Amino acid sequence: MPKRAGFAQNARVRPIILAVILAATAAVFAQSPVMEKQLLFGGASAKGCSPAESTVEVSTARVKVGSTALHWHVTVDYYAGEKKYPIGWPRFGRAIPEGPQRDWSAWDYLHAWIYTDTTRAALPKEAVGLGIQAPDKATTFHRPLAELKKGEWVEITVPVSALPQPGDVRNIQFHIAESNYKHADHLDLFVDDLALLRYAQPTILDFAAEAAVMFTGARVLPVKLKLAGIQPGQRTELTCELRRDGQTVAQATASAERGPQRIALDPGNKKLPPGDYELAARVAGNPQPVTAKVRLVESPWRK
Repeated sequence: MPKRAGFAQNARVRPIILAVILAATAAVFAQSPVMEKQLLFGGASAKGCSPAESTVEVSTARVKVGSTALHWHVTVDYYAGEKKYPIGWPRFGRAIPEGPQRDWSAWDYLHAWIYTDTTRAALPKEAVGLGIQAPDKATTFHRPLAELKKGEWVEITVPVSALPQPGDVRNIQFHIAESNYKHADHLDLFVDDLALLRYAQPTILDFAAEAAVMFTGARVLPVKLKLAGIQPGQRTELTCELRRDGQTVAQATASAERGPQRIALDPGNKKLPPGDYELAARVAGNPQPVTAKVRLVESPWRK
Protein backbone atom coordinates (compact mmCIF):
# COMPACT_ATOMS: atom_id res chain seq x y z
CA MET A 1 0.00 0.00 0.00
CA PRO A 2 1.49 3.41 -0.92
CA LYS A 3 2.27 5.91 1.80
CA ARG A 4 -0.35 8.54 2.59
CA ALA A 5 0.92 12.11 2.57
CA GLY A 6 -1.15 15.15 3.49
CA PHE A 7 -4.93 15.22 3.14
CA ALA A 8 -6.53 12.66 0.85
CA GLN A 9 -8.42 14.11 -2.07
CA ASN A 10 -10.60 11.12 -2.93
CA ALA A 11 -13.02 9.09 -0.85
CA ARG A 12 -12.83 5.30 -0.90
CA VAL A 13 -15.74 2.95 -0.33
CA ARG A 14 -15.10 0.11 2.11
CA PRO A 15 -17.27 -2.04 4.40
CA ILE A 16 -16.50 -1.12 8.01
CA ILE A 17 -18.09 -2.63 11.09
CA LEU A 18 -18.83 0.19 13.50
CA ALA A 19 -19.51 -2.05 16.48
CA VAL A 20 -19.75 0.72 19.05
CA ILE A 21 -22.13 2.77 16.94
CA LEU A 22 -24.40 -0.09 15.96
CA ALA A 23 -24.58 -1.39 19.52
CA ALA A 24 -25.93 1.97 20.64
CA THR A 25 -28.96 1.88 18.35
CA ALA A 26 -32.26 0.23 19.17
CA ALA A 27 -32.72 -0.92 15.59
CA VAL A 28 -31.63 -4.32 14.27
CA PHE A 29 -29.39 -4.44 11.18
CA ALA A 30 -29.03 -7.59 9.11
CA GLN A 31 -25.61 -6.60 7.80
CA SER A 32 -22.91 -4.01 8.40
CA PRO A 33 -23.26 -0.81 6.35
CA VAL A 34 -20.94 0.28 3.57
CA MET A 35 -19.01 3.42 4.43
CA GLU A 36 -17.18 6.03 2.37
CA LYS A 37 -13.84 7.11 3.75
CA GLN A 38 -11.68 10.20 3.28
CA LEU A 39 -8.26 10.00 4.93
CA LEU A 40 -7.18 13.14 6.73
CA PHE A 41 -3.50 12.52 7.41
CA GLY A 42 -1.23 9.66 8.40
CA GLY A 43 2.27 8.90 9.57
CA ALA A 44 3.88 10.23 6.41
CA SER A 45 2.63 13.71 7.31
CA ALA A 46 4.34 13.84 10.73
CA LYS A 47 6.42 16.84 9.63
CA GLY A 48 3.23 18.87 9.29
CA CYS A 49 2.30 18.35 12.95
CA SER A 50 3.03 20.88 15.68
CA PRO A 51 4.18 19.17 18.91
CA ALA A 52 4.69 20.99 22.21
CA GLU A 53 6.65 19.45 25.12
CA SER A 54 6.72 16.21 23.10
CA THR A 55 7.82 14.70 19.78
CA VAL A 56 6.01 13.34 16.71
CA GLU A 57 7.54 11.02 14.14
CA VAL A 58 6.65 8.41 11.54
CA SER A 59 6.20 4.83 12.72
CA THR A 60 6.36 1.79 10.47
CA ALA A 61 6.78 -0.70 13.32
CA ARG A 62 3.44 -0.03 15.00
CA VAL A 63 0.59 0.25 12.46
CA LYS A 64 -2.99 -1.00 12.30
CA VAL A 65 -4.34 -0.34 8.79
CA GLY A 66 -1.86 1.55 6.65
CA SER A 67 1.88 1.37 6.10
CA THR A 68 2.69 4.18 8.55
CA ALA A 69 1.25 5.72 11.68
CA LEU A 70 1.85 8.89 13.68
CA HIS A 71 3.95 8.21 16.79
CA TRP A 72 3.57 10.77 19.57
CA HIS A 73 6.01 10.47 22.49
CA VAL A 74 5.73 12.31 25.80
CA THR A 75 8.12 12.23 28.74
CA VAL A 76 6.26 13.85 31.62
CA ASP A 77 8.38 16.59 33.16
CA TYR A 78 7.07 18.56 36.11
CA TYR A 79 9.86 21.17 35.82
CA ALA A 80 10.56 21.88 32.15
CA GLY A 81 7.20 23.00 30.80
CA GLU A 82 5.95 26.51 30.14
CA LYS A 83 7.23 28.95 32.75
CA LYS A 84 3.84 29.73 34.28
CA TYR A 85 2.63 26.13 34.03
CA PRO A 86 5.56 23.72 34.53
CA ILE A 87 3.07 20.89 35.07
CA GLY A 88 1.42 21.51 31.76
CA TRP A 89 -0.27 20.07 28.71
CA PRO A 90 2.02 18.30 26.22
CA ARG A 91 0.22 18.18 22.89
CA PHE A 92 0.46 17.83 19.16
CA GLY A 93 -1.88 18.95 16.44
CA ARG A 94 -2.25 19.63 12.78
CA ALA A 95 -3.91 22.55 11.04
CA ILE A 96 -6.35 21.77 8.26
CA PRO A 97 -5.54 23.71 5.08
CA GLU A 98 -8.01 26.33 3.95
CA GLY A 99 -10.43 24.94 1.40
CA PRO A 100 -12.96 22.10 1.07
CA GLN A 101 -11.13 19.84 3.58
CA ARG A 102 -12.38 22.09 6.38
CA ASP A 103 -16.00 21.29 5.59
CA TRP A 104 -16.99 18.10 7.42
CA SER A 105 -20.74 18.77 7.32
CA ALA A 106 -21.42 16.06 4.71
CA TRP A 107 -19.63 13.39 6.81
CA ASP A 108 -20.93 11.32 9.72
CA TYR A 109 -17.90 10.40 11.86
CA LEU A 110 -14.28 11.16 12.61
CA HIS A 111 -12.55 7.79 12.92
CA ALA A 112 -9.13 6.59 14.06
CA TRP A 113 -7.26 3.60 15.44
CA ILE A 114 -5.09 4.47 18.46
CA TYR A 115 -2.48 2.32 20.22
CA THR A 116 -1.21 3.46 23.61
CA ASP A 117 1.81 2.38 25.63
CA THR A 118 3.25 3.73 28.85
CA THR A 119 5.84 3.01 31.51
CA ARG A 120 3.02 3.09 34.05
CA ALA A 121 1.28 -0.09 35.14
CA ALA A 122 -1.92 1.29 33.61
CA LEU A 123 -3.18 4.43 31.96
CA PRO A 124 -4.81 7.10 34.13
CA LYS A 125 -8.58 7.53 33.88
CA GLU A 126 -8.19 10.48 31.52
CA ALA A 127 -5.09 9.42 29.66
CA VAL A 128 -5.43 11.52 26.50
CA GLY A 129 -7.77 14.21 25.26
CA LEU A 130 -8.89 15.08 21.74
CA GLY A 131 -9.58 18.66 20.73
CA ILE A 132 -11.11 19.80 17.44
CA GLN A 133 -11.24 23.51 16.63
CA ALA A 134 -14.47 24.18 14.78
CA PRO A 135 -13.53 26.81 13.92
CA ASP A 136 -11.38 28.31 16.71
CA LYS A 137 -10.23 27.88 20.31
CA ALA A 138 -13.42 29.46 21.66
CA THR A 139 -15.50 26.78 19.93
CA THR A 140 -13.19 23.81 20.44
CA PHE A 141 -14.82 20.40 20.85
CA HIS A 142 -13.20 18.41 23.67
CA ARG A 143 -13.45 14.65 24.17
CA PRO A 144 -11.53 12.58 26.75
CA LEU A 145 -10.37 9.33 25.14
CA ALA A 146 -11.24 7.27 28.20
CA GLU A 147 -11.59 4.08 26.15
CA LEU A 148 -7.84 3.86 25.42
CA LYS A 149 -6.10 0.78 26.85
CA LYS A 150 -2.43 0.12 27.45
CA GLY A 151 -0.95 -2.20 24.85
CA GLU A 152 -4.06 -2.36 22.63
CA TRP A 153 -5.38 -0.83 19.42
CA VAL A 154 -8.65 0.94 20.18
CA GLU A 155 -11.10 2.23 17.58
CA ILE A 156 -12.27 5.81 18.13
CA THR A 157 -15.38 7.33 16.54
CA VAL A 158 -16.64 10.88 17.02
CA PRO A 159 -19.98 12.00 15.52
CA VAL A 160 -19.37 15.00 13.30
CA SER A 161 -22.74 16.35 14.44
CA ALA A 162 -21.20 16.89 17.90
CA LEU A 163 -18.90 19.63 16.57
CA PRO A 164 -19.95 23.27 17.10
CA GLN A 165 -19.50 24.16 13.41
CA PRO A 166 -18.78 21.04 11.33
CA GLY A 167 -18.65 23.12 8.18
CA ASP A 168 -15.50 24.92 9.36
CA VAL A 169 -12.98 22.61 11.08
CA ARG A 170 -9.49 24.09 11.31
CA ASN A 171 -7.37 22.02 13.68
CA ILE A 172 -7.13 18.58 15.30
CA GLN A 173 -5.13 18.16 18.52
CA PHE A 174 -4.23 15.37 20.95
CA HIS A 175 -3.09 16.37 24.44
CA ILE A 176 -2.52 15.18 27.99
CA ALA A 177 -2.67 16.88 31.38
CA GLU A 178 0.64 16.15 33.12
CA SER A 179 -1.19 16.38 36.45
CA ASN A 180 -2.78 13.02 35.57
CA TYR A 181 0.68 11.45 35.39
CA LYS A 182 3.75 11.18 37.59
CA HIS A 183 7.01 12.95 36.87
CA ALA A 184 9.16 10.96 34.39
CA ASP A 185 6.26 8.82 33.14
CA HIS A 186 6.53 7.95 29.45
CA LEU A 187 3.57 7.86 27.06
CA ASP A 188 3.60 6.62 23.47
CA LEU A 189 0.56 7.14 21.28
CA PHE A 190 0.24 5.71 17.76
CA VAL A 191 -2.50 7.14 15.53
CA ASP A 192 -3.50 5.26 12.37
CA ASP A 193 -6.32 5.55 9.84
CA LEU A 194 -7.42 9.03 10.91
CA ALA A 195 -10.28 9.64 8.51
CA LEU A 196 -13.78 10.93 7.93
CA LEU A 197 -16.53 8.35 7.40
CA ARG A 198 -20.05 8.53 6.03
CA TYR A 199 -22.71 6.06 5.01
CA ALA A 200 -22.52 5.29 1.29
CA GLN A 201 -26.30 4.90 0.90
CA PRO A 202 -29.38 6.17 2.75
CA THR A 203 -29.27 4.57 6.20
CA ILE A 204 -31.56 4.67 9.24
CA LEU A 205 -29.86 4.96 12.65
CA ASP A 206 -31.07 5.09 16.27
CA PHE A 207 -34.53 3.85 15.31
CA ALA A 208 -36.88 3.41 18.29
CA ALA A 209 -40.22 4.37 19.75
CA GLU A 210 -40.04 7.59 21.75
CA ALA A 211 -40.96 5.46 24.76
CA ALA A 212 -40.42 1.72 25.16
CA VAL A 213 -43.94 1.42 26.61
CA MET A 214 -46.95 3.32 25.23
CA PHE A 215 -50.69 3.34 25.84
CA THR A 216 -53.09 1.51 23.54
CA GLY A 217 -55.47 4.47 23.39
CA ALA A 218 -52.89 7.01 22.22
CA ARG A 219 -53.94 8.99 19.14
CA VAL A 220 -50.48 8.60 17.59
CA LEU A 221 -47.40 6.50 18.34
CA PRO A 222 -44.28 8.66 17.82
CA VAL A 223 -41.01 7.10 16.68
CA LYS A 224 -37.59 8.68 16.38
CA LEU A 225 -34.63 7.99 14.12
CA LYS A 226 -31.61 9.54 12.48
CA LEU A 227 -31.18 9.52 8.72
CA ALA A 228 -27.67 9.29 7.24
CA GLY A 229 -26.21 8.64 3.80
CA ILE A 230 -28.00 11.60 2.22
CA GLN A 231 -26.26 14.74 1.02
CA PRO A 232 -27.15 17.97 2.87
CA GLY A 233 -30.15 19.65 1.26
CA GLN A 234 -31.46 16.48 -0.38
CA ARG A 235 -34.59 14.58 0.66
CA THR A 236 -35.78 11.00 0.32
CA GLU A 237 -38.89 8.96 1.10
CA LEU A 238 -39.07 7.33 4.51
CA THR A 239 -41.68 4.72 5.51
CA CYS A 240 -42.45 3.53 9.06
CA GLU A 241 -44.81 0.72 10.10
CA LEU A 242 -46.24 -0.72 13.29
CA ARG A 243 -46.69 -4.50 13.10
CA ARG A 244 -48.28 -7.21 15.22
CA ASP A 245 -48.12 -10.91 14.38
CA GLY A 246 -46.75 -10.06 10.93
CA GLN A 247 -49.63 -7.70 10.07
CA THR A 248 -49.22 -3.95 9.51
CA VAL A 249 -51.58 -2.04 11.81
CA ALA A 250 -50.30 1.51 11.18
CA GLN A 251 -48.11 3.15 8.56
CA ALA A 252 -46.67 6.60 7.85
CA THR A 253 -44.64 7.94 4.92
CA ALA A 254 -42.65 11.16 4.94
CA SER A 255 -40.17 13.10 2.83
CA ALA A 256 -37.11 13.28 5.06
CA GLU A 257 -33.68 14.89 5.02
CA ARG A 258 -30.39 14.08 6.69
CA GLY A 259 -30.39 14.17 10.48
CA PRO A 260 -32.85 13.50 13.33
CA GLN A 261 -36.45 12.70 12.39
CA ARG A 262 -39.74 12.21 14.25
CA ILE A 263 -42.56 10.23 12.65
CA ALA A 264 -46.07 9.85 14.12
CA LEU A 265 -47.83 6.56 13.42
CA ASP A 266 -51.61 6.98 13.41
CA PRO A 267 -53.58 3.77 14.05
CA GLY A 268 -56.78 5.54 12.99
CA ASN A 269 -59.93 3.96 14.38
CA LYS A 270 -58.23 0.65 15.10
CA LYS A 271 -58.41 -0.52 18.70
CA LEU A 272 -54.96 -1.93 19.31
CA PRO A 273 -54.84 -4.65 21.98
CA PRO A 274 -52.12 -4.60 24.64
CA GLY A 275 -48.97 -6.55 23.86
CA ASP A 276 -45.62 -6.52 22.10
CA TYR A 277 -45.37 -4.87 18.68
CA GLU A 278 -42.66 -4.46 16.08
CA LEU A 279 -41.67 -1.16 14.50
CA ALA A 280 -40.14 -1.28 11.01
CA ALA A 281 -38.68 1.47 8.85
CA ARG A 282 -37.13 1.64 5.42
CA VAL A 283 -35.76 4.43 3.28
CA ALA A 284 -35.69 4.80 -0.49
CA GLY A 285 -32.33 3.76 -1.91
CA ASN A 286 -31.74 1.09 0.73
CA PRO A 287 -33.80 -2.13 0.60
CA GLN A 288 -32.67 -3.22 4.07
CA PRO A 289 -35.32 -2.36 6.72
CA VAL A 290 -34.55 -1.73 10.38
CA THR A 291 -36.75 -2.85 13.25
CA ALA A 292 -37.33 -2.05 16.91
CA LYS A 293 -39.67 -3.23 19.66
CA VAL A 294 -42.42 -1.39 21.53
CA ARG A 295 -44.99 -2.55 24.09
CA LEU A 296 -48.53 -1.22 24.31
CA VAL A 297 -50.36 -1.31 27.65
CA GLU A 298 -53.80 -0.25 28.82
CA SER A 299 -53.94 3.32 30.08
CA PRO A 300 -54.65 3.51 33.82
CA TRP A 301 -57.00 6.42 33.07
CA ARG A 302 -59.02 4.54 30.47
CA LYS A 303 -62.67 4.25 31.46
